[in-house]
Amino acid sequence: MADHKKNILLIAYHFPPLGLGGVGRPLGLFRYLPEFGYDVTVLTVRDILYPEYDHTLLDDSKTEKIIRTGSLDPSRLLYRLGFQRMPKGWGGSSRASLCYYPDAKRGWLPFAYRKAMEIIKAGEFKAVITTSPPPSAHLIGLKLKKNLGIKWIADFRDLWFSLPIEILYRTSFQRKYAQFLKRRFVENANEIVGVNRCIVDYLERGEVITNGADPDYVKCWHATATKKETRLVIGVLGTLSDLCPIEPLFKAVAGLIDRDGSYRDRVTIIHVGRYDAMEITDLIDRHGLRGIVCLKGYLPKGEAIRSLATADILYFTVRGFDSYTILPGRIFDYLSSGKPIIGTVPPESDAALLISSYSQGKAVSPDDIDGVADFIELYSGKKETGSLIPDDRETGCDTYSVMETARKYAALLDRLT
Repeated sequence: MADHKKNILLIAYHFPPLGLGGVGRPLGLFRYLPEFGYDVTVLTVRDILYPEYDHTLLDDSKTEKIIRTGSLDPSRLLYRLGFQRMPKGWGGSSRASLCYYPDAKRGWLPFAYRKAMEIIKAGEFKAVITTSPPPSAHLIGLKLKKNLGIKWIADFRDLWFSLPIEILYRTSFQRKYAQFLKRRFVENANEIVGVNRCIVDYLERGEVITNGADPDYVKCWHATATKKETRLVIGVLGTLSDLCPIEPLFKAVAGLIDRDGSYRDRVTIIHVGRYDAMEITDLIDRHGLRGIVCLKGYLPKGEAIRSLATADILYFTVRGFDSYTILPGRIFDYLSSGKPIIGTVPPESDAALLISSYSQGKAVSPDDIDGVADFIELYSGKKETGSLIPDDRETGCDTYSVMETARKYAALLDRLT
């Protein structure tokens, strides 16, 4: 580790106390890059209208390194008008708005750019990292590189948003403009980083640096249960949406119950995370799973994982669109849990490869309902006979850690600076 730390500016619209999955990567870089010789200053937005906040993610030790600016984007303006939190149980849409190009956060750009110029000119900064979504964050990096000549890394947590440009936008104008911006980002950034191979292939350039599980939360998987559960507990972590659907699991459990009614008393599903209330209620009723599914809603990260400490197996899900796939960061929390994992994921995707290489993981295609049911049936039998393997607490703790993410990022920065 270097004795003299080098300064890096990380520009991230989504950052704690905002919650949900998008904040994990910038928070991990902020917390752990200093372990490898790089001090990180974060530039982010002030409070906005947002689905969930998690005030447990940050302590007060480094708040002077977090700089927040105003914005004219709709989320910030609605917050100023008193609308501070989106309604409970609202899932949102993965499609882009017709009104903003390339996205609704563009109103943050002038504020963030001016502050970034001020920060960089006041200190010795070696590089700037912009992370998307929103893709408009990369416009700040593009402008900073052009006007200051600073080294710039464009970090892509998703293809563009969760979907690629070709699917995301509704109009040909939006698609053409976004494609133009994508080319400018890829051609002008000193380095391109994607969280999975599909993103790097989509951009036709870059290095894969995956997300990772925060070591502070790994131990939460092994919290002591207050009571012993006789049913097989299937845990599901994270937001449910059309990109991460729970219906394959519901179909599998419903199928088991149809074959053997005793499964109604032998299996329970616990979901922790955000969901569309109307949609999930409809799915539960459609598959006859009332009394089997427990919805705990969104919880702070540590509490969310502790609430799944009683889970015997974990269910992971992600859809593919054409040849495109994403890699939600929650998969690394799963892989560091030591628990068996069944995943409904696109074949040959990054998620499928990760789960298949995990000692207690099985990946099946999203339409392989029998494969999910067989996995549940296997572990239900193991639980009833007392042969369920205890959590492997060492599984994935280093390989899937955010420390590994920071180490790889530091190596990239060493080459760049």
